[in-house]
Amino acid sequence: MRKPIQQLYDFFIPGSCRKDEHQFRKARIFVNTSLITGCFAAFYIIQTSVFGQPHILRLMIVWCILFFSLPFFLRGGVPLRACANVFVTITFVSGVWEIYWTGGLKSAVLPWMSMVAVTSILLSTPKDAWIWFAIALGCTNIVFVLSRNNTFPIEMNMKFYDYSVLAAYVGLVTIMFVISMVMENAYIRSLKVLAEKNKAIEQEKQRSDELLRNILPEEVMNELKQTGRTTARNYDLVTVMFVDFKDFTLISNDLTPEDLVSSIDLYFETFDKIVTDHDVEKIKTVGDAYLCAAGLPVPNTKNPVEMVDVAFKFLQAVERLKQKRISENKTIFDVRIGIHSGPLIAGVVGTKKFAYDIWGDAVNTAARMQQNGEQGKINISGTTYELIKHRFYCTHRGRIEAKNKGLVDMYFVEGRR
Repeated sequence: MRKPIQQLYDFFIPGSCRKDEHQFRKARIFVNTSLITGCFAAFYIIQTSVFGQPHILRLMIVWCILFFSLPFFLRGGVPLRACANVFVTITFVSGVWEIYWTGGLKSAVLPWMSMVAVTSILLSTPKDAWIWFAIALGCTNIVFVLSRNNTFPIEMNMKFYDYSVLAAYVGLVTIMFVISMVMENAYIRSLKVLAEKNKAIEQEKQRSDELLRNILPEEVMNELKQTGRTTARNYDLVTVMFVDFKDFTLISNDLTPEDLVSSIDLYFETFDKIVTDHDVEKIKTVGDAYLCAAGLPVPNTKNPVEMVDVAFKFLQAVERLKQKRISENKTIFDVRIGIHSGPLIAGVVGTKKFAYDIWGDAVNTAARMQQNGEQGKINISGTTYELIKHRFYCTHRGRIEAKNKGLVDMYFVEGRR
């Protein structure tokens, strides 16, 4: 169940004033102030009737009707600024009229003149507020001069005066309190909106960081975010691994495009999970080839051993997928793995669609290891063998001809020592 005050806002404030929080706040203040002032005008009608103040009574009747009517004008589509200026005009004219008939500076209504400038600031524009401030200030000074010359009628019922003082100050305090509450609620509301926006921004930032993290190593991503660019780096020792599917071209001819893509995606997703759990950086996929490297972007000396461990995990994962896909009567793939260790350069290329890539002879040699490998085997270069032989059993294959490399020592890794 909605609160009565909220139902009041829903009834009087049109949708055009709700689109902007600033306008909505002004509209809420306007509705509250108009209705409260109308209630005090009704009280003044009773008071002036009881104490016999006909000049003020007629004004209060008009005043009451106008103030209660203003929220309906707003509901009917009259612009908020126009409604606000009508409110201020009525307040000013009625105030001057009552001040004249109740003794000038001795009038209990004089404090109400402060409402002219205050409500103009809160409800209208700064330009209008300055104009009304000047008018109210000028009027107060005129009242002071005329009071000094005894211009105003000063004969009045003192009980009326006492009740007028009470009503004037109670009304003024009430309206100021309501305005302050609306302002405070608006402030709290704006803080909540700001917090929600900040939360949304933070979530978007986390999503964008996650996307960048999927494209770039975290160290490179942080450098890019801080400086707007990255610097290519030389690495003395990185271990590069190429993985491809044996007879991929022949097998792919028998598959629909959808089956082919989903099958490759299943294998590559499995490889991604493995490298994510280890100190290995996925570089890219090219067709059916999967390229990753260990020892960057944070250099370390244990990367040859780490990469061979990851290669064995790849073979184990492929074997599990193979058994599962056989049971599902789906196409299976066998892989060849080639590994080489050596120096290379790594960095981000281009200014759009950032790609972290690696260059150097180590990359080409790793590709030759993969091309000259066998299914289900881990084929490594002599360089990598020297770095891992204390941890793994290896079989020397001899010196094998590699494209653009000549004769190269190659080894199959058989298992852990």
